[in-house]
Amino acid sequence: MRQVIIVAAIVAGVCVIYVLAHLALIEVGREVVVVYEPTPTGAVHKARLWIVDEGRYSWIHPGNANAQWWIRHMDANPIVEIDRGGEIRRYRALPDPEAHARVHQLLREKYGVADVWVRFLTGTDTRSGLLTGEKCKTVPIRLEPVAAAP
Repeated sequence: MRQVIIVAAIVAGVCVIYVLAHLALIEVGREVVVVYEPTPTGAVHKARLWIVDEGRYSWIHPGNANAQWWIRHMDANPIVEIDRGGEIRRYRALPDPEAHARVHQLLREKYGVADVWVRFLTGTDTRSGLLTGEKCKTVPIRLEPVAAAP
């Protein structure tokens, strides 16, 4: 019985360490933005995501859970607000499937080992993930800056 308790404690400890390491890799020392998008019902959907930039555009790459919500509602509500470093900016959000490989590359360059870890678990555009068993199926979202209203 004592061995079962020890094994259970070790498994629980490994799970806690995994969760803490995962959160630390994703959140600590990395740029994480908060995306606010109005929903058709008038509520606001809020998501914490990584963001990458190239030229005049930025991209976010929602995870599988967020991706379906984004795609279903984007046409009706293309304008999103993003809290980036304490500054709220407005963007037009557009699906950009052609940018998939490039966005993965930009994420690897910006987020380093944290992105490698996430892609190891969830998959990339070329490799299946350990947890999902599939390649990444989400569509990157291109963010085009919207000029502020006068």
